[in-house]
Amino acid sequence: MRVLMVNAFHWLKGGVERTVFDETRWLEAAGYEVAHFAIRDPRNVPSPFEERFAPPADYGESTPAWRQLGQLARAIWSAPAGRALAGLLSAVRPEVAHVHAPSRYLTPSVIAELHRMGVPIVMTLHDFKPWCTNRVLFARGEVCERCRGGHHWHAVTTGCVQRSHLKSLVGAIEAYEHDRRRAYAPIRLWIAPSRFVRDKAIELGADASRMRVLVHGVETPPVSEPAWVGSSHGSRQAEPQPPPSAAPDLPERFALYAGRLSEEKGVRLLPALAREIAPVPLVVAGGGPLAAWLAESEPGSGTLRLLGHLDAVTLARVRARAAVVLVPSLFPETFGYAVAEAQMDARPVVASRIGALTELVEHEVTGLLVTPGDGVALAQATKRVLAGPAAARWGEAARARAQAAFAPDAHTRGLRALYEEVMHG
Repeated sequence: MRVLMVNAFHWLKGGVERTVFDETRWLEAAGYEVAHFAIRDPRNVPSPFEERFAPPADYGESTPAWRQLGQLARAIWSAPAGRALAGLLSAVRPEVAHVHAPSRYLTPSVIAELHRMGVPIVMTLHDFKPWCTNRVLFARGEVCERCRGGHHWHAVTTGCVQRSHLKSLVGAIEAYEHDRRRAYAPIRLWIAPSRFVRDKAIELGADASRMRVLVHGVETPPVSEPAWVGSSHGSRQAEPQPPPSAAPDLPERFALYAGRLSEEKGVRLLPALAREIAPVPLVVAGGGPLAAWLAESEPGSGTLRLLGHLDAVTLARVRARAAVVLVPSLFPETFGYAVAEAQMDARPVVASRIGALTELVEHEVTGLLVTPGDGVALAQATKRVLAGPAAARWGEAARARAQAAFAPDAHTRGLRALYEEVMHG
């Protein structure tokens, strides 16, 4: 079977790309031919299809709003991405397309082109972009569903897109145009990585008959960023990849936060938490918009240690030694790789009671759950894990469940069933 993976980025930017690369590797191992479509970017993993990728674009957090306005037409409906995809489709002729997160870099113009060419489409809901202007149901420090029912003007008044009213105006215009075009109507099946996503998407207006739950697979030990993706199509050899970084010198016991350093991840809770659990240090791995703020907030006593971005292999080495892994998210996570990876390592987890995290962590059985944003409860739960003999038991119970729930073979079989359903159902 020939499968086309469609995603805005073709480098390991975050959890979405990890899913794309994992699924590619597992599908190819099962005998599938996998092609890719993304934007051109110097950070991309080399691909035999890169010459047919969409032209580059820049809508990142550091991009000024005035510059984004200059790209408004393309951000709403990218004709260049549609034309580039048409060229790829004529060469590859996939039997099914699996769309992940096209975002405003590709826009739903790619969905329209796939539909025009008669390619059946499945789409994984990594976020709530079809209904939420800023994708994550979170704005100004709290869970937000103001735009429910297509009322995207709330995004402008709230300033929910990167805390900018101007960028939010761009997002609202984009959302209204997508609604007008019924941009997501061609999706034959939605893949929800958790029951929470399925239920919330249906609440927001998704057709329940087209919704399927398939949790992400998680591989252990982790695979580092691939040298290339798409080997079944004869991809070119990439430059040799650098070896994993040396594991940082860490104390015998420490708590770990590993993830994006951003408000919705609960990062502003970390400095106070570090002071509460001292002398056990809080180790932080990752990068993001709050990295500088977090560095300035470091108490200076060594109780908060910032490691910056770590490659997957080095991060796995650090995580395997952690006494507890913290996932203090404030927004409704759609899955939770940080939890799943810790569980595969039998690490006890303290996580927020929100979104899909409640499906991964069973309180006092595989870890502890706390109220999102409650710094006192987070500190108490963390100290309970550090002091309590039950923590090791929770970690082992979590690993037993995770190995069954996130098995790559089971995930690949699930994908095969969904692809067959949209092709022949």
